[in-house]
Amino acid sequence: MKAFLASVLALVSKVMNLEVFKYLFEIVVVFLGVYLAFLLADYQEEQRERDIRVQHYENFAIELATLAEMLEMEKVKLAKHVQVVEEIAQGKRPRIPPSDLFFVYTGSLRDAAFNSRHFEALDARIVQQIIDGSFGLAFLAAQVESFNEKSNALLPTLAHREECCYTEDGQLLEHWHWYPSLVTEIFEMNRRAHDGILNRAIPELQANIRRVRNLPPLDATSLSDS
Repeated sequence: MKAFLASVLALVSKVMNLEVFKYLFEIVVVFLGVYLAFLLADYQEEQRERDIRVQHYENFAIELATLAEMLEMEKVKLAKHVQVVEEIAQGKRPRIPPSDLFFVYTGSLRDAAFNSRHFEALDARIVQQIIDGSFGLAFLAAQVESFNEKSNALLPTLAHREECCYTEDGQLLEHWHWYPSLVTEIFEMNRRAHDGILNRAIPELQANIRRVRNLPPLDATSLSDS
């Protein structure tokens, strides 16, 4: 009888041990499931931020390339005004052309990123450069607008070339004194913006796209070939 009881107790002990093991195993499985779910969620969030970052970098590069094309066209117009300024400095009495300058930069992609708070996914350095560049472009737009307003206000006087702009000794009349300095300033701002976009901003955006995608950086040979 004692032997039978001992066997029963041993069997019960084994069953209980198996039940405990089963419960422990289930706890471990649940823990691993929750842990893996968190890892997957983190990975998906990182992937989403990476995709958003790449999308904004690509869109900014396209927008800036379009802006650079516009600045290049304005550079041709400004060169004519610069030539007039140089002739004025030489004591000549060149015809001052009416303003044909144009500059508009809405920054739609920049504003869309701010409004949707997608800048949280971008590098702080890129955000700072975008902000600084926006101030510079806004100032350029204001200078072009001022130039157009001043030029348009004096447009009727351009009908009389010999009398509109110069004194008898060949100096600019007082109401045209703004012309040389403003032309020079706008030309330099346009040049700096154009060169900065093509030589720094766009290449840096392209480099960041490759970095986010875990691609190797382009060497000088690859850049020259592209």
